[in-house]
Amino acid sequence: MALLVSYRRYMGALVMGILTLLLASNLIPDPLGFHTWRGLPREGAGFFERFHGNLRSFGFYLQDNFGFRASMPVVRRTLRDSVWSPDTTTLYIGPNGQMFWSGERAPEQTAGQLYRVHAVERFVALMKAMQDRLPHTKIVVAIPPNAQTVDVNDLPTWYKYVRPRPTEYSLMLADLQKDGITAVDLRAVLKAAPGVRHYLPNDTHWTHLSAAIAFNATMVAAGHPDWQVDLNKAVGPMEPIPQGDLARLLRIKTPLADENQRLNFDPAWVKRPHPALRLKTESRQFTPYAIRFRESGPRVLVVGDSYTATQWPGLFGFTPVAEVGWMHFSRFSSGACDFDFADIRDFNPDVLIIARTERLFPCLKNKWPDNLPAPPD
Repeated sequence: MALLVSYRRYMGALVMGILTLLLASNLIPDPLGFHTWRGLPREGAGFFERFHGNLRSFGFYLQDNFGFRASMPVVRRTLRDSVWSPDTTTLYIGPNGQMFWSGERAPEQTAGQLYRVHAVERFVALMKAMQDRLPHTKIVVAIPPNAQTVDVNDLPTWYKYVRPRPTEYSLMLADLQKDGITAVDLRAVLKAAPGVRHYLPNDTHWTHLSAAIAFNATMVAAGHPDWQVDLNKAVGPMEPIPQGDLARLLRIKTPLADENQRLNFDPAWVKRPHPALRLKTESRQFTPYAIRFRESGPRVLVVGDSYTATQWPGLFGFTPVAEVGWMHFSRFSSGACDFDFADIRDFNPDVLIIARTERLFPCLKNKWPDNLPAPPD
């Protein structure tokens, strides 16, 4: 009599195969891994900081590229698609192939189903507090809208059944107007430019042309219509770009090409550290900087995020502005309102532009900047 019935032999072989595969996954690089190093130490770090940063980066590399951590979500999504149950928890795709990010509850916020009055009012109170302490600075609030807010016609068909409601963006604009703080509605600005693609097809961010159009509207709101850039001069033709962040997230082949307009910036416009801009953020790509264009003229500071970090400061090179600075609105990539007001105060700009993206502008969890007295809760 056989020690094991035949089906148990096969079951044993299957279990051994799975265990062997799991063991091999820690030795064989994931074919879908990005194989890039993140968390590297900052430039100029000391020996122990470099050692710790490199050790941490090595751990991140193993975490990102071994153990099939990149392949398993793809397998999961493929299996769900095969049973007509697509995984749309992180993003969704419109009928024309446009990708939309669904993190930070952006779809609910755009539809007005997410309406955090206290967090929006705290943001407005923050603008008022800064305006009171910067009497010689013109403050302009220019919030880049969610892609869902602008490209309504590119949304999936179910969106037409969503009943419009008041939104946090509209509440923010109304309250800023009551307090006499200048703001520009970039939703209307972008919707008024229907002949261009407003957002990158496989990415959360807007195109360079949309950024320039929004920049011009912000200059008008700031009382400097002469600072508007010539779009034909500042923005060049389309060119291929690296794969968008949403496509990288899902590791899929996208139906629309990754391309963006070229920005015609002068290579002499070099980003440099500024002694007044000292904010430490969790990501090196959001390190504050300044660009000096000329010896004399107005000075501008942009407090924003990745929507403006590489675009708006350079666009000031086409204007009479002498120097522009840029810093993040938070110490964290997905945070808000927890920067250091001392940086803004010490930079002392003639114009201060607040440009945190729509889904992340509310001051959640009662966040407030350092070195700025908070209002009573």
